[in-house]
Amino acid sequence: MTIQSSARPVDTLLYIELQRFLFREAKFLDRRDYQSWLALLTDDVTYRVRIRSFRDSGAAETDYAVVDDGPVELRKRVAQISNARLSRAENPPSLTRRLITNVEAFHQADEADILVESSLLAFRTRSGIPEGGFYIGKRHDVLRRTGDGFQLACRDVRLDQTVLLEGALSILL
Repeated sequence: MTIQSSARPVDTLLYIELQRFLFREAKFLDRRDYQSWLALLTDDVTYRVRIRSFRDSGAAETDYAVVDDGPVELRKRVAQISNARLSRAENPPSLTRRLITNVEAFHQADEADILVESSLLAFRTRSGIPEGGFYIGKRHDVLRRTGDGFQLACRDVRLDQTVLLEGALSILL
């Protein structure tokens, strides 16, 4: 997802409303309130997390998806990480804190959809890794206006790292 040069930024009131949505969503994830988080998603949500790959100095940068989920897969992922019997990676659960910054928002051709770009810093610590670790990247979200506010229709996270903590991603970004 990229912003077109003709994209129209949202007005200040809408911008504040979008920020509140993102902050509430981060709070649900930090509290491991996955049912409330799932309620923020559209029925056709797509969720992708990519990391960067550098082959050599002369080659172009590439990235690859470590998570590429539709609604069914995403709900299965949530069921797995929220059940200690199904996930060794989240037993005991991680302590997390997500910081969402540098938010920009633009109207899309479909007025119900808004493209929101933001920077993400997610800190994660758990037993056995007391020093914790960070996930840092850029998020491209499509938020869809509904009668009750907004829902997340698409999330594409591009992490600014080439290696994942512990070799896997067991939290939602």
